[in-house]
Amino acid sequence: MLRSEKKQVLVRALTGGLIGAAVLIPLGGVFNDLVSGGLIAMGAHTPFRLVSAGLTWRVGSAPLAFAIQLALYFLLGAAAGVATLPFAGDGATLVLRSLAHFVLTAGALTLTCLLLGWAWSWQAMAVYLVLLAAVYLLIWLSRWVGWYAEVAAIRERLGLAPGPSPLKWRESLPYLPFALVLCLGLPALLGLFDAPDVPVLRGLLFPWLLLPVGCFFSGLSLGRREGVCPLYPAACALCTLAAVFWVYNHTAWPCCAVALGCSLAGNLAGTALGKMRN
Repeated sequence: MLRSEKKQVLVRALTGGLIGAAVLIPLGGVFNDLVSGGLIAMGAHTPFRLVSAGLTWRVGSAPLAFAIQLALYFLLGAAAGVATLPFAGDGATLVLRSLAHFVLTAGALTLTCLLLGWAWSWQAMAVYLVLLAAVYLLIWLSRWVGWYAEVAAIRERLGLAPGPSPLKWRESLPYLPFALVLCLGLPALLGLFDAPDVPVLRGLLFPWLLLPVGCFFSGLSLGRREGVCPLYPAACALCTLAAVFWVYNHTAWPCCAVALGCSLAGNLAGTALGKMRN
């Protein structure tokens, strides 16, 4: 690694660590309370607990527990900050460094959850790691799609690429793995770790947060690069329909409308942004 690259890594790690600490202090305070005496423990609780009660009990000092907790927050933020840099210029090195970064990030998350008492069982810890892997994979695929589109744009400027395909099916094809992972693979994966009586991951987190946000921003990226691509919203809806029959039941069909509407809205918004930029 060159000296300039090392400097960039240090700057991004420091910046990410500070931002991570600033963001996780309030979020962690709420979660500390939920774990120690709130929704999970089903007891009396306050809206916010600055320091983890479990960590304070382990180390025997609230200030020391807060310092350790702050260091863990900084570590998670630093890992996220480093991820904003390109890891390598060639495929093999990129994959290896991405895997190494994921292992380190997963280790930091595991250490944080165990020390702060956020992982009250191995199933809960597995859910955290699965969610981390899903988010990591989605980001990695979105970046790959972006690189693919940039190469295609360069080839088009050089006169090496053919014209637009019918309904822009070829332009939409690189985004299909993202749609498969988001709309079909992710709910199936969450179903393995969800509670059978209260499916929070499948019933709340996926349909109301992960699905609409992922469909909208992937459609936004496609629209900015390729314009209106009607086949991509249809693909998102079809993948979600498959998840309805595979993971859910017939009552979950509105998820198809969510996938179709959010991806179409993102695609149209991205098309408008692309025209403005041009």
